[in-house]
Amino acid sequence: MADSLKSGISAKYLVPIVAAYAAAAGLLGLDRITQIQTVLEHAGMAGIAGIAMLVLQEVFPRPIKEALVFWRLRDRLPGCRAFSEIAPADARIDPTDLAVLIPTAPMNPTQQNALWYRWLKAIESDPAIADNHRRFLILRDCAVLLALLALITPALLIWTHGTPRHTLLLSAGLFVAYLIVATSARHAAVRLVGNVIARKVATA
Repeated sequence: MADSLKSGISAKYLVPIVAAYAAAAGLLGLDRITQIQTVLEHAGMAGIAGIAMLVLQEVFPRPIKEALVFWRLRDRLPGCRAFSEIAPADARIDPTDLAVLIPTAPMNPTQQNALWYRWLKAIESDPAIADNHRRFLILRDCAVLLALLALITPALLIWTHGTPRHTLLLSAGLFVAYLIVATSARHAAVRLVGNVIARKVATA
């Protein structure tokens, strides 16, 4: 199920980011845009670097992706706070009904995530849950790609003789985009956790 959710993400969402990056980096790497050939040469080098980041993003370990999105080194996933923070804050979830479904003893973050994940796997084929899950995966991978591009931009524009102003402009733009997309990914993940718990409580 996870593989099917991720299918098409690179082609539909990550490749356009790389294409836009190649165009922007190629143009900003020039002091003067006087020759189409020069534009294409710079955009080509930017594109190669961007595609390399796309490939690297695909082989990045999941914990690194999670750290880049959730800004935590431990207990990164929101499922680790499913029953201690997210469920109590969700008005759809009746705490009395939920208490019947979870252990009476307090659960540590790992136990919370394990129980929540078991509930997710039981209903992951539900269209609404699958759509929510896919949105999170799309936003997570886009955020990671933007972070990687922001990191390699200074070296790229030095290589293409870009100015410090252009380097700062492109890097800052990528970093702001990363912050926005990472925040959206976190919200989508929290929404997924809440949706799974609410569905479980409502159908128990």
